[in-house]
Amino acid sequence: MRRLALALGLAALGCEVASAEVEASQPVESAAVPADPAAIGRWLHASAYRSWPAQSGVHATGEHGGARVFFNEALAASMRAGAGEHPVGSAAVRELYEADLVTLRGFAVMLKLRASGPGGEGWLWYEQYGTGADAKPLVAGTGERGCVGCHDAGVDFVHPPEPG
Repeated sequence: MRRLALALGLAALGCEVASAEVEASQPVESAAVPADPAAIGRWLHASAYRSWPAQSGVHATGEHGGARVFFNEALAASMRAGAGEHPVGSAAVRELYEADLVTLRGFAVMLKLRASGPGGEGWLWYEQYGTGADAKPLVAGTGERGCVGCHDAGVDFVHPPEPG
């Protein structure tokens, strides 16, 4: 099952020019996710992550209503290469949408700070509902059980992008 998920993710990320699934874009150095959870809300509000490779559009999900995922270049390259462990600095931002697939309601962020460890403690997990710079996170820390519980099925805690 993991190999199928990885294959689907690699197909989506590896075909940036020919596929409608993922848009190619140039990485922007200032788009680095802050490692301080207190700064992530302001960083998300500035939308720097939108320069990253992303799914082509919002798609329905069972757990979040709708979503669109953006991958920084380090994570996108690692996924394209089929790596079993992603490099430190890998990051993804998942825009969370209402069931109408139009209304942005929040964000989920993952940033790899160090080796993953068996419980995802090497990843910083962050989730907030609200889109303003002052929105407070529901989750902000490493090894967050609610995040790891779903993400442990991914490759190094990263799920491949869903069809969208």
